[in-house]
Amino acid sequence: MSNTLRTYEENSKQCELYTAMYQNQNLKFVLHQKGKYEKLNNKIMSIHKALSLMDTFVDSSDPDVDEPNSVHAFQTAERIRRKYPDDKEYQIIGLIHDLGKVLFTFGEPEWSVTGDTFVVGCKLPESMVYYEKTINHPDRDNTPFGIYEEGCGIDNLYISFGHDEYLYQVLKQNDENHKISKKYWNIIRYHSFYPWHDKGEYKYLMNKEKDLETLKLVQEFNAFDLYSKEDVDLEITNEIKTYYKNLLNEYFLKDLQW
Repeated sequence: MSNTLRTYEENSKQCELYTAMYQNQNLKFVLHQKGKYEKLNNKIMSIHKALSLMDTFVDSSDPDVDEPNSVHAFQTAERIRRKYPDDKEYQIIGLIHDLGKVLFTFGEPEWSVTGDTFVVGCKLPESMVYYEKTINHPDRDNTPFGIYEEGCGIDNLYISFGHDEYLYQVLKQNDENHKISKKYWNIIRYHSFYPWHDKGEYKYLMNKEKDLETLKLVQEFNAFDLYSKEDVDLEITNEIKTYYKNLLNEYFLKDLQW
């Protein structure tokens, strides 16, 4: 496995994006975005349509990809299928995990759609990508607990808003329209939460009984998500597309509120 993945350089589009993110993603903004998008009143759309929108979206926060997000969707799903050929739900999670990025079609700037997520309302960890760009963030010099209590649980934290939380809410609030098990929802919700699942931050805020299991699931998924970007020779054949089209038809019963 490559050790060159997630290499972030100065004077790059990634640096520009994270600089804007740290200028804007604070507690007030997160509360605003949650109030705006948790209503799911933007449009009614099929999961197939959402996937097709990824054909036109390239994630500027990611230094490892320069192809449309739909390519990465199939790369991740196929990595999972090779290891878990009988776990259809897990394969679907690989395929759809980034579909919250449809936020870009609603006019959201990319710093509120993509990138690593982090907790707002408490001290920012120095392990964050481009930590030096957080110099003016209100939480840079906050206390470790800030507005939270020890052991409050990851689900009770306010995390910078983006595609993870948005797609989580789509699955949660459309639960009568799909058959994806709840245990997979948190993979969606926290897969970009790198300070937690990759750097080991925020352990003091975890509910150990519940969050350790979620952490294991997210960490396993991250290996598929991250290292599938090395599968540049994967040919997305009609056979592969048909396989996943049939899977989506099996697990998504109706169009979804977005």
